Amino acid sequence: MKKTLITAIIFMGSIAFGQNAPVTKITNLSQVTTTVNVDINSEMLKLSIADYSSPTVKILVPELAAVTILDHRNTNEGAPCLATYDTYVPSDVIQNNPAIEPTLFKIALNRKTISDPIAKTCHVELEEIVTADIRGFSFYHQRSHNIGERHLEDCQ
Repeated sequence: MKKTLITAIIFMGSIAFGQNAPVTKITNLSQVTTTVNVDINSEMLKLSIADYSSPTVKILVPELAAVTILDHRNTNEGAPCLATYDTYVPSDVIQNNPAIEPTLFKIALNRKTISDPIAKTCHVELEEIVTADIRGFSFYHQRSHNIGERHLEDCQ
């Protein structure tokens, strides 16, 4: 009997907690595809740890600043960048063939809300995700900007 009562209390507590747990919602505001020239060479493609937890292959794309809203430039870099986790060797992307190539970039702008039912508020962020396929490698970069808090009813 005691075990059944304890189980019931734990179960009811988990239901109550679940009703008050934060909920994240992502709403796409804009999705565009645009062509940007990418300079594929050993100066623009590098293995770097700037703003990453481990060495990552990234490519600097100066023209990306003109077609994005948020700052995609990593610390101490000369231009906005994207990273790939498909390889750890920049020369795999360069392929002994440095060139400037027109490349399709997909840019998604999202509204991200994280609700707090207890405080009856939600936290709002603007999130921008940039992706491109460069010589068969998937490149990606994401940035978020804090917009602020709103009343919970405004984030349904």
